[in-house]
Amino acid sequence: MRVESALEPQFVAGGRSLAYRFNRPGSPQVFVSALEGGDARQVTDTGGVVYQIAARPSPDDSRDELLYVTDDGGDEQYQLHLLNLATAASRPLAVAPGRIHNFGAWSADGRLLSFAANRRDVRFFDVWVINVETDEEFLIVQDDSMNTAGNFAPDGRTLLFSRPNLDLPGDNDLFALSLDQNGAGVGPQRLLTPHASDLAAEWRGLHLANDGTLLTLSDEGCDFIGLQRVDADTGTREFLRAPEWDIEAATVTADGSRVVLVVNEDGYSRLEAFALDGDLRFAAPLPLPQPPRGVIAAPCWRPDGGALAITSEGARQLSNVWLAEIDAPQPVRVSRADPAGIDLASQPEPEIVHYTSFDGREIPAFFYRPPGSSGQQRMPCLVLVHGGPESQSRPTLWGRYAAPQYLLSRGLAVLMPNVRGSTGYGKTYSHADDVELRMDSVRDLIEATEWLAASGEVDPDRIAVMGGSYGGFMVLAAITEAPDRWAAAIDLFGIANFETFLEFTGPWRRKYRAREYGSEPDFLRTISPIHKADQIRTPLLVIQGDHDGRVPQEESEQIVEAVRQNEGVVEYVVYPDEGHGIQKLPHRLDMGERIVAFCRVHLLGEESAAE
Repeated sequence: MRVESALEPQFVAGGRSLAYRFNRPGSPQVFVSALEGGDARQVTDTGGVVYQIAARPSPDDSRDELLYVTDDGGDEQYQLHLLNLATAASRPLAVAPGRIHNFGAWSADGRLLSFAANRRDVRFFDVWVINVETDEEFLIVQDDSMNTAGNFAPDGRTLLFSRPNLDLPGDNDLFALSLDQNGAGVGPQRLLTPHASDLAAEWRGLHLANDGTLLTLSDEGCDFIGLQRVDADTGTREFLRAPEWDIEAATVTADGSRVVLVVNEDGYSRLEAFALDGDLRFAAPLPLPQPPRGVIAAPCWRPDGGALAITSEGARQLSNVWLAEIDAPQPVRVSRADPAGIDLASQPEPEIVHYTSFDGREIPAFFYRPPGSSGQQRMPCLVLVHGGPESQSRPTLWGRYAAPQYLLSRGLAVLMPNVRGSTGYGKTYSHADDVELRMDSVRDLIEATEWLAASGEVDPDRIAVMGGSYGGFMVLAAITEAPDRWAAAIDLFGIANFETFLEFTGPWRRKYRAREYGSEPDFLRTISPIHKADQIRTPLLVIQGDHDGRVPQEESEQIVEAVRQNEGVVEYVVYPDEGHGIQKLPHRLDMGERIVAFCRVHLLGEESAAE
């Protein structure tokens, strides 16, 4: 649990240094590394968690500042601050207790900043612009929806923003709004992505040219996400790159001359880079070195467009920041995450497997065998299911899943299935569990036990299940729908009762989540594990943070109380000042020890976990 991770690089000091989030102090704080060498230096000490950073652009290098995002004890009431990297002094940019500020983007000259906030009404997010030089704030989009602030055009006179269709999963639109010199809205909103109201399609704006030409990631008319160009004059939409896998991340240089794409190929990432012409079309591919095989995130261009910073991690590599120079033979690792004495080379690489579910659908999964396993003796196995549900298990176990990584060294196998509803395999697959199809994904999870037993490698009497958030719901659903399949279960802040979850989760989340789960009470009762808790015979460990605004503590308490009333085996721990996910090192250490001890008793059959 002491293994370190570095995340989300941002070029600062005119491109001569990289800032990133680093958990060396125990929870993520901002560190800076000079690219010419030297030790990383810590520049924030918030006492909590830094969730996001974004360097303030400075065309003349006169500023060296960074926006960072914090909350209070994990409550996800995000506040925006501006940090002077030379003096380490910070000041609030967008702060309102009890309200959420979701960062959007900086303008190219660093004068303006966009964000979305629920200041006006906690249920809805409006779009705001701050003029950082004058401290003026402008409410530019007031709308009873979940608006998201986007990028500015290079001249700062137009802003992109996004609005979801709350009645249709997987559907949204992009809009543009003109701004005056100070950042105030001028004129009406302009819809950039008109489409049939019953045809779900998503758009994520990447770059809006001064003339109105747009580059965006979209799955319009496709099963996978591609790079789309929207013509300024005609509104014609065309795909510049439509791979057979999702483009999961992309970023464009400020001047619109280069784009980098991160393609998700069966869970592994691959970089692609292209030069763009004046019409935002591909001019030529750019030779870009690839990091070690794994998962790539947070691509960021150096201001001159000559290099890219990324985060990369894998089954045998910690999450680190890398620098990839155009034309360079190899990328260079910038951060130095400490493996805490772990021999990374000895860690197992997963096998990509597929198993057949109840209706013939093939379910992809990552299967980790413990080091040195011979196949002569059947192993216990931990089935680790992701949250979301719009998410994907990837070929890496480090970070919050260090306990399963440790259990691998104790002889356990780990299976990470991507049941229907997971992203990364096309939108048909990701929406195959919407509303009335909810329990089909649970059946996929249960079918994993059949595949494991049939493999001949796993002991069918020693299979456990673990997951967090929506994955916690999957755990509870699995042990209520198939109570005899599981030897142990670990629920991390999961949903037990969809009715109370939708009632008590953050009010801004209710309608957004209802389009995924449904809202009709009779149906919600049929999919809620709390109403089948009398079926639970599996030993259960439940973990919760007391500041969780997504899945409130009430959800864990309901299931714990029900199991206790039925005289079942349940352990329950609540961590103070933790939100939706356990972030602080002392709590993560305690959580890891509890998970390992629980598995040693109920999965490995050890009488005591005291040693």
